[in-house]
Amino acid sequence: MKRCSAPMLLVIMVGLGGGLSAVGAKERSPAETQVAKINSDQEACNTMKTLLPLQKQVIGKGYRGLLGTKITGSHLTSSGFTLSLNNKPDFSVAYADIKLTDLKNDFADAVAFDAPGYSVGLVSDRAIHGEFYAALSRLTEAAHAGRLCDCTRYLIDTKTTLDAFTQQTAAWRALAAKPALSDDVIKKRLLAEDAIEHKNFQRAAGYYEAGVALDPTWAQGWYNAALIYGEQQDYFDAAFDMKHYLILLPDAPDAAAAKEKLLLWEAKAEEAGGK
Repeated sequence: MKRCSAPMLLVIMVGLGGGLSAVGAKERSPAETQVAKINSDQEACNTMKTLLPLQKQVIGKGYRGLLGTKITGSHLTSSGFTLSLNNKPDFSVAYADIKLTDLKNDFADAVAFDAPGYSVGLVSDRAIHGEFYAALSRLTEAAHAGRLCDCTRYLIDTKTTLDAFTQQTAAWRALAAKPALSDDVIKKRLLAEDAIEHKNFQRAAGYYEAGVALDPTWAQGWYNAALIYGEQQDYFDAAFDMKHYLILLPDAPDAAAAKEKLLLWEAKAEEAGGK
């Protein structure tokens, strides 16, 4: 996973009325910032899905002359989001590449960030500013910590995805003797265990996810990632990964206990999504 490397922030603030005159911007202190509480990656993604389309304007310096550019459309990507800009090429943002800053001025609130080569602020109504900042902050921190942060997972038909996984792994499940893990997957396991030993649980989850990406039949990788997500109150990912484990090992000795964990996480994910 790429690490964040960013230049100093240089942002010109503009009013929501569409004027291009520069006004002084200042960074908020933590006490000044009213940030909503985001309890899980799923909640952050749901917030991004709702509030990203409500961002009105891009302000910034160093990237295609973005000063005062109207946002005409947006969509989430597997690693961040893309904005459609008035009379300009689309502008794509990766969570792992940005350094988040919260700025305000007398006219508008902006969620602003640095990325290699440019600085940008997204302007929206003050009523949604704190919640949008909190969601983007959680997703950015997760990406910097090495955890996969794919919000499109929450927009797909999970049943279709799991049905495809069931078909994909049918031949493996039919094998009487399962093949050994590859050295590359073992490396991911060892890195995950080392991260757990150092209490870096987000990074550990990222290593388990990387391992199952290399070998989708690594049942223990799905299981361990699910447990970590559950402890982090990221209930959608916890349930999603545990479903993969149960597809691979439906008759495992701990299958009944795993199913109960899955049902609990699903219930908590539904509660979080309904708030």
